[in-house]
Amino acid sequence: MTTPPSNVPTRSNLIERYGPLTGIVVAILVIGALVTFGGGENPSGSASSVGGSGNTATSAGAPAASDMPLTYEQAKAEGKEKQIQWVDNCDPATGRIKMPSLYAPPCVPKFTGDNGGDLGPGVTKDKITVVFYLPQQSGDVMAQLAGNIDTPEATRDTVAKFNEMLGKLANTYGRTVDLQTFQSTASATDPLAARAEAQQVIDTYHPFASISGPALTTAYAEELAAQGVVCLACGGATSDDLFQKLAPHMWGATASTEEWLATVSDYLGKRVAKRPARWAGDPALRSATRKFGIVNFEQDPPQFKAIGAVGAKCGDATGWSAAVQETYLITNINDRAPTIIAKLKAEKITTVIFMGDPIMPITLTKEATKQDYFPEWIVTGTAFTDIAAFGRRYDQKQWEHAFGLSQLSVFMPPEQAEPWRLHQWYFGQPPAATKTSSVIWSPLIQLYSGIHMAGPKLSPATFGQGLFNLPPAGGTPVTPRVSYGNRKTFPVADAETCKADTFRTDYLGIDDMVEIWWDPTVDGPDEQGKAGTGKYRYANGGKRYLPGQMPDTEADAFKVDGSVLQFDTRPPSDKSPDYPPPAR
Repeated sequence: MTTPPSNVPTRSNLIERYGPLTGIVVAILVIGALVTFGGGENPSGSASSVGGSGNTATSAGAPAASDMPLTYEQAKAEGKEKQIQWVDNCDPATGRIKMPSLYAPPCVPKFTGDNGGDLGPGVTKDKITVVFYLPQQSGDVMAQLAGNIDTPEATRDTVAKFNEMLGKLANTYGRTVDLQTFQSTASATDPLAARAEAQQVIDTYHPFASISGPALTTAYAEELAAQGVVCLACGGATSDDLFQKLAPHMWGATASTEEWLATVSDYLGKRVAKRPARWAGDPALRSATRKFGIVNFEQDPPQFKAIGAVGAKCGDATGWSAAVQETYLITNINDRAPTIIAKLKAEKITTVIFMGDPIMPITLTKEATKQDYFPEWIVTGTAFTDIAAFGRRYDQKQWEHAFGLSQLSVFMPPEQAEPWRLHQWYFGQPPAATKTSSVIWSPLIQLYSGIHMAGPKLSPATFGQGLFNLPPAGGTPVTPRVSYGNRKTFPVADAETCKADTFRTDYLGIDDMVEIWWDPTVDGPDEQGKAGTGKYRYANGGKRYLPGQMPDTEADAFKVDGSVLQFDTRPPSDKSPDYPPPAR
């Protein structure tokens, strides 16, 4: 593996302004990834697609079922699991490989014979080339904040060790994953530079896949996809339409905007709308029926216009609608905050639905207090606005009235996080990158799961179909549900009729959400382990909901009874079988 450069670029004025946040960006990295993933004779038989209409890696050129490995679960359903020689680390009791995780990939047949040799870009007989994209830290706020978290040496060591471990556990059909690193010098917002760097990556490495990309433009992923390269965890704010357009080349860990809006809309329509704004800070607002205003991040060019149009038209169908919608860019936070608050206050908005980055609420809540405006705040789980490390930075006179939903799991100590546990299990020691191991792990487990399930004929299409064939896993308080493909999880509202009787194909990991609310009185560690006051509580013991599963009862916000702050150890529902680590 090529090692990342040890020099860190000089920090810009923007990062200097947010310098105090450097220490808490660990939460962004760690929590965001805690999800949070032929040749000769092969005794596998064939595997069929699963999950329903549209559950193929792409609408054109989908792989044949005979190209895909049969899983233990599929073979058992057909009554022929005992006729197949499975991978050596198969656990018949679970139907998954012997990795102590609920996300362990399924057992597949043991492979012997010819893997097809050189099959396309980045795939040879012996190796699969994958590029790790390292953002230019002086041009990307989040990347800059991340720059001082773990040393380059610790990061390199953890990447190499996770790659070694997954290479040992997964079936890669005679190939090894060759991880290369690419250091970007482009701004996170520059689409022309992003396309140029994508071409540079292709010309230099000829990869099968790239991990990560510039945070605020989709151009890098688009250029890679246009030339047949898979991109994992590319871009932080991307519409689901782009995932559909670039299929099967673009994949992510957490739900797209359209996906989590399905659950948020379900929550607002059933549990929040048409009730008094009883948790507002202003007594005059508490007796008023809720009137919603949305504040959302936008990109240039806009990515989310269509979502707003459907939402505005389909209020009767969803049970709620917004009277005001205000947008901002990451570059105009200071200018927009005063005007946004003035508009919300003038329109007598009782309940502000925030859908943006974790920096804007710092300015927005201070401005609300300055203008003597104290509404309810709805947290929608966007961009880590749902972690204590940032919640403590928001004006507490405002944030004590914050509640909503999160994709994240119930908080646990870092050493209980899955990547840390697995590193300790396999190597007998914690990861060197103690603060960012999860952000390293997340796209790697997704990469290896797709390779494991793709069979020997690895291509973007078989990789995608492999992920689609993964059975859903998780759905418990500290293990969010992860699945891919069209399992009729995420409904699509028709822009004309507002009917939601079709479903989108899912190219991202987390499916479900948990209800949360901010408790400003609680002392304890944040996601980095830093002591302080204020934490999110998780309602109903951390119970998680898929779209359409919300009860038609008032939200459980601000109910201490039944809520949890964290789990010090993994609860029984989240425990996986224990196995001895394989010999190295």
